[in-house]
Amino acid sequence: MNAASRIFKCVTGILIIVLAVVMMMWPEWGYIVINAVLGLTLLISAIRNLVYYFRMARHMVGGRNTLYSALIQLDLAMFTLTLTNIPKIFIMIYLVSVFGVTGLLRLLRGLEAKKRNAPAWYGSFINGVVYLLITVLCTIFISNTTVMVIVFCVGLIFVGLSRVVSAFQRAKIVYVQ
Repeated sequence: MNAASRIFKCVTGILIIVLAVVMMMWPEWGYIVINAVLGLTLLISAIRNLVYYFRMARHMVGGRNTLYSALIQLDLAMFTLTLTNIPKIFIMIYLVSVFGVTGLLRLLRGLEAKKRNAPAWYGSFINGVVYLLITVLCTIFISNTTVMVIVFCVGLIFVGLSRVVSAFQRAKIVYVQ
């Protein structure tokens, strides 16, 4: 990871933490902010993957998977950004579901890395467990959106802190420039 990507990762982690703290201060509007941030993040990621596909991945083996992933992300982004005029309980269920799926995928990646005897499998495993714990807590407090937003913000603070910490970790691979 070069210096620019380390700085970008650290800055985005700090922005996530600041956003979570602001949402904790106004939890009645927190779900709208979470929805907008998630939708914009998915949209930016989809556009980046589409650009990557058309520039490089279409010439690679398995490049179509990048295209399919980008199209699914684009669909999810459009769906997320249109969730504004429905009751907030449905928005929160959707957001908690996304958080839970992310946690499950990280947990499974950690278990797969453990099978391969990778030295840092526990980081992904712990991330997955924390994500799933936040998902379970949000599901328990689904009827009280204020508490649910606060629990979700605690999860976002964890995400931001993990991004900042990973920005300062040494690379496991030697890069040749």
